[in-house]
Amino acid sequence: MSTTLETKAPSKSMIILAAVVANIIWGTPFKLLKLMYASMDVSREALGDRYIAQVLTIVSVRFLLAGLLTLAVAMIMRQNIVKMSKIQLRNVVIMGLVSTGFAYFFFNIGNVNISSTINSTILAQSTIFFTALLANFIYSDDKLTPMKTLGLVIGFAGLIISQLTGGTSIGDMFHFSITGEGFMLMYGLMAALGTILAKYLGSSLNVFVMTGWSLVVGAIFLFVVGTLMGGSLTSVHWTTEGILLLILLAAFAAIPFTLWNWAATWGKLSEISVFKFIMPISGSLLSVAFGESFTTSLLIGLILVCVSIIMLNLPSKKPLQAN
Repeated sequence: MSTTLETKAPSKSMIILAAVVANIIWGTPFKLLKLMYASMDVSREALGDRYIAQVLTIVSVRFLLAGLLTLAVAMIMRQNIVKMSKIQLRNVVIMGLVSTGFAYFFFNIGNVNISSTINSTILAQSTIFFTALLANFIYSDDKLTPMKTLGLVIGFAGLIISQLTGGTSIGDMFHFSITGEGFMLMYGLMAALGTILAKYLGSSLNVFVMTGWSLVVGAIFLFVVGTLMGGSLTSVHWTTEGILLLILLAAFAAIPFTLWNWAATWGKLSEISVFKFIMPISGSLLSVAFGESFTTSLLIGLILVCVSIIMLNLPSKKPLQAN
């Protein structure tokens, strides 16, 4: 593997901070997405069979803006955003297709076709298990220990309990469809593979350049697929509120993707992956800020997620290195 871009590894606390902030930000857009789609009259009732296609085309614009924003930051930092080897270019394209293109193709279709909110939330975090499992086989210093495995189980238990609100129940989980739950599992796998690729590529390419171009590549893929499925940007009701929300959501994609890819470059994937439990918890807490009730189940879930994070991030005896 190529020599890392940095001569000194960052502290573990900085890696943890980046992972935490990334997932807090990732957890906040769900309310904003609903507001944006409502402002643009994008709904299943209004669009029928074209709903998913329209969602994919709008999502492609969000990720394109996020990618361009990230590349602009790279240029401000005096990075050459077009200087890449053929191997780096190939890997950036693959990463963009996997982590943004394929992942959000499966996510958006799966999310629409899952009737149970608890299923959608839990299966979206399957990427945690996929990432830890892949890291176990790829990296010799990132094996799954009994303590880490128990920590993951406790984290998922906390996630499930935290979502038992609004009339949902454990019974809602026992339902499966290929284009619903199946696609959400595929999203989890694609997101995990994207994290593995970020760790590999981030050792030889600036994280802003890597993240920016991968978002652009993924956005192009989503736009092409959305258009072929019948989506059209010209038929969207572009309101001022909708456009402002789209720009804000683009920033809310650019920042966490960059932070996460940087954390993945330097951290042990089994240890940082657990921070993705924070994403749905932060989304639930934001809902509380918007007036929803802070429930006992959310409190218990939050406590269990914190326990899980502590268990997977107990001090390591070996010095931290980028792989």
